[in-house]
This record gives sequence, C-alpha cells and structure tokens, in this order.
Amino acid sequence: MRQTLRGALRYHGADPQRLGELVRIRSVARLGVDVRVGIGESITVAATASARITGSGGVRAIAPAHTVDWLAQLPVDALHGIGPRHSALLRKYGIHYVGALAALPPDTLQRLLGASAGRLVADRARGIDLRPVVPRALPASATVRHRFDRHVLDGAEVRAALLELVVRLGHLLRRRGQAARALTLTLFFAGDGRWDKTPRLAEASGHEDDLRLLA
Repeated sequence: MRQTLRGALRYHGADPQRLGELVRIRSVARLGVDVRVGIGESITVAATASARITGSGGVRAIAPAHTVDWLAQLPVDALHGIGPRHSALLRKYGIHYVGALAALPPDTLQRLLGASAGRLVADRARGIDLRPVVPRALPASATVRHRFDRHVLDGAEVRAALLELVVRLGHLLRRRGQAARALTLTLFFAGDGRWDKTPRLAEASGHEDDLRLLA
C-alpha cells in the first residue's frame, strides 16, 4: 500500500506506523471506536497484520524488507485469504507455517488446492497481492427515522421530532462528506395510511438550516 499512503505520509510528515497511530487516535476521539490498523505493502500483508493485533485496537506496520520473514513464522491459518478447509488440508500434508507454504513450488500447491486457489495461496504466502486498494463507494442515500411510541395529534410534537431528524441527517451527511440534492419525507399514519413528498434543494447541501427549510 505504499503508493496509496504516499500522499498521506507527505501531508502528515509521518512514517506508516505513526500515520496508523493518528488514524487510531482520531477514531477514538471522534467516534469513540478503537480500531486495529494493519499496514503493509499489499492488502494481504496489511489484513494479516491487522488480524494479528490482540485486543480491541492497535497498530502494526510491516516494513517491505521484513515482509517475507514476518509472514514465514505465522501459522498457515493466520494468512489472510486462507480458510479453515484449505488450512486443514495443508496441515494434513505437514505444512503448518507460512514459510513452508512459500517454499513449495506453485505447481504443488495447485495440485493440492486446485489451480486458482493454489496460485492465489502461493502468491499470498510470499506477500504478493496485486489487487488495488479501492475506497468503498458511499451509499447513494442517507436515512433517518423516528417512530412515535403512541398515536400523536400534537403538531408541535411532530415538528420537534422532524427537526431532530433534520439535525441527525445533517450530521450523518457531513460525517460522510456528502451533500443532499433532494429530501424525501415519509409519514406513516394510524390505519396504514402513508404520505410521501420529495422536494429538491436549489443546490446540494448538508447543513441543517437548508434541510430544515425544505422539510
């Protein structure tokens, strides 16, 4: 992942280990969630490093020069991408560690695990994973809901609930770094009645004032 992190490393003036620590600190401070951060030169190495962290959070960075040696001492079932069935089969043939797995000729692994899985495991045992790191696409919509625990006829109470939903929606959009182009309001009434309306914003926004006026 060196290419993926290059810009972030320059921006923060940090090495990969320090950058991982910054991500963890900000996750705890802003979201109240501790995370495990694995850093390596491929998805396989980073994911394996993350899984080897004990506890609820932490950071482990594997330097490219140490990747092969670090992987070699791991049990085969610790390697990201190897499931229980394949790891059990490998142990049956006396292959208990990733180092022994990496030493096998790819043809041998293909005979044991099948052509596709054998090639995949042979590469991952050596830290090779050519998959690009692609950010997950954000959802195309954001939804917030409020359900009254009893039938409500008081318009002020309904309005207060609506304004509270607007605040939650604005917070959600800004946390994602998104803006709304339209707002759909759906009301459910006693007796299974329903009302929907979708007005559009003059320009995309994620601020409560704009969403409140539209709602």
